[in-house]
Amino acid sequence: MKITLGQNLQTTCAVDGKKPLHTAFNNPREDVNPGEMLAASLGACMMTMVGFMAGKHGDDAQGTALEVKAQFDDKHTRITGFELTFHFPAHFTAEQKAKYAKLAQGCPVHNSLREDMKYTVKIA
Repeated sequence: MKITLGQNLQTTCAVDGKKPLHTAFNNPREDVNPGEMLAASLGACMMTMVGFMAGKHGDDAQGTALEVKAQFDDKHTRITGFELTFHFPAHFTAEQKAKYAKLAQGCPVHNSLREDMKYTVKIA
């Protein structure tokens, strides 16, 4: 991955010839900011884990959604936690929902974040 800084604090991330990904910090902006990208990485990793584990258990998790909201410290200099809201398919039982919400937290991105990070997990 190669990241290049452009105007207005925009970055362009190039990954092995794939479509570039852009971030921006200042307003107005059309791109996500780096904190949002971290939240998106966490969410995508957790959803991948849900799909992988559901496949191993013979469950169909397609349509599962996850809302991720980053929480910042008072100075807005560090992400201190995430609020995670899972939306599982209607055919999932309460037990399946709880199981997959817990399994999702074993994803590599989650395991790489600081240990003092707070997670609020909800199942809608």
